[in-house]
Amino acid sequence: MPFLIFLKSFEVLLYEIMSWIVFYPRTLWRSGRHPLQMMDRSERELKLPAEEQFRDIVSPPIFLLLTVIADTGLEVAIVGSSPVIDNGIGLAGLIQDNTSLILFRLIAFAALPVIAGAFALAATRRPLNRDTLQPHFYAQCFATTPVVLLCSIAAVITRLPQPAANIPAAILFAVAAIFYIAVEATWFTREVKRGLASGIFWAIAAFGTSALVLVIAALVFSGF
Repeated sequence: MPFLIFLKSFEVLLYEIMSWIVFYPRTLWRSGRHPLQMMDRSERELKLPAEEQFRDIVSPPIFLLLTVIADTGLEVAIVGSSPVIDNGIGLAGLIQDNTSLILFRLIAFAALPVIAGAFALAATRRPLNRDTLQPHFYAQCFATTPVVLLCSIAAVITRLPQPAANIPAAILFAVAAIFYIAVEATWFTREVKRGLASGIFWAIAAFGTSALVLVIAALVFSGF
């Protein structure tokens, strides 16, 4: 009986993992093309029973996780292991393989939706707690994950030996920043209901804070 239970659990797990092959590209396409609609949908879906949530797309945290895994795999395939793994100086010694690198990157990039969600609560003058932050965190995963993908690809390109590779990398970084600020400015404008200038202010504040956190994390774990 325990073996049959294990097989049934494995069957469910295997199907869930394989379904990501179909639903991840769909989620990425919709998040890149209609980020605001996906953010709205996320908040609505969380009000449904767990088994009815995100039936035709990947849930936001899993969406971010799969993107980080894909980015790391792309990096290893194109330019080899990250220098953080080979460095071993200071806190970088905690990252000894790609598994720990994925975990570090997931936590670092997850700071983006957390920060944006916290700023949203501050902008709307709502209390910050686990219940109020979760809907914003899930919604922000849809907005920030395409940015994570673009920035990760750009970072890989910068490691190519050709100096000219820095040009497309810079373009990708610029596109990611513009996409993020444009989406967040529109979203904050709608949430705060105080005009576009207020939305842009909160978007830039969230972007600047997120960028600062990522830069500090990169410096600390690079042994700087």
